Amino acid sequence: MRTAHRCAAATAALLLGVATPASATMHEPAPPEAPLEVQWPPASTHGAFRPLPDQFAQPATLPLCGSEVTFSPGDVNTTEYRALVTAAGDTVVEYRGTITADITRASDGASLDELSMDGRSFETYHADGRTATFDYHGSALVIALDPLEREVFEEAGLPQASFFLSGRIVETVTLESAPGPGQEYPPVVSAEITENTTEYVFDLCELLDQAAAGQQPPTNTAPTSP
Repeated sequence: MRTAHRCAAATAALLLGVATPASATMHEPAPPEAPLEVQWPPASTHGAFRPLPDQFAQPATLPLCGSEVTFSPGDVNTTEYRALVTAAGDTVVEYRGTITADITRASDGASLDELSMDGRSFETYHADGRTATFDYHGSALVIALDPLEREVFEEAGLPQASFFLSGRIVETVTLESAPGPGQEYPPVVSAEITENTTEYVFDLCELLDQAAAGQQPPTNTAPTSP
C-alpha cells in the first residue's frame, strides 16, 4: 500500500493515488537509466506553491477492475503544491490546480480520455512516520489499494476506485511500521474515513465498462437544477 497521492489516482497514479509513504526520503544516486525517487513528503516550501515534480506526471499501472489499469498524463496539468511543517513535526502538503488523466484497462482496451480532477486537497504526514491523513475535495479520484482500506471504503458505500464530482473524503491511515528508503511499504493496520460528504460518486471500473460498451461517461461537471 502506498499512502500518498491517491487523488488522481488524486490524487498519482498521477495525483490520484500512488506515491510514497510518510517517511520516504531521497534515495542514493541511481544508475542513469533509473530515475531518482522523489522525497515525499517534501521539505517545507515556506508558504510558496511549486510545480509538482516531473515524476508525478509519469504513467502508472495499478491492479484494478479485474485487470491492470494504466493512468497516463492528459493534456492539462496546472497542479501545484506547497508544504508546511507544524510545531509538532507534522508535514501538511496542500495541492491546487487541475490535472487530467487518460485511463486505459488492459483486458479490453477500454479507455477514458481526459478525466479531469480539480479539487483542492491536503495530505498530512504525521511526525510518527506511520500515520497520514488525506483530505480530498471533488472533483477527485481516490483509490483504495490495501485490503483493509478496501473494506473501509465498502463499509462507507464507496467503490474501490471512487471518482466524485463534489464533496469531500477525509481518511486517516496508519502503517504497521515506518518504512525506510527503498523498503517495501508495510501493511496498513488501521484505516478510518472520518468524513464523507461526497456527491455524484462514480465507480471507475463501471465507467470503463460503459466506455467499452460505447456509452458516454459523465463529465466532471455536477448536474444543475432546472
